[in-house]
Amino acid sequence: MAEEVKPLSGPVTIEQAFNVDGRKLTVLVQFPAAVAKDVGMETLVSAANRALVTIESKTHAVRKLRSE
Repeated sequence: MAEEVKPLSGPVTIEQAFNVDGRKLTVLVQFPAAVAKDVGMETLVSAANRALVTIESKTHAVRKLRSE
């Protein structure tokens, strides 16, 4: 028997990880639950993973960590 899934009621948060001077920095991309309902979770996750995040520093080495 399939388990019933409750509708989303809170924001959907997706993480993007960066390496800054050898330390992990996590950036959260957050969407209201209504957006996930309107476009679908798969589309939302795809959009969040393609979001442009800029971290600029003249004194720190920054690189994107891929979780694919």
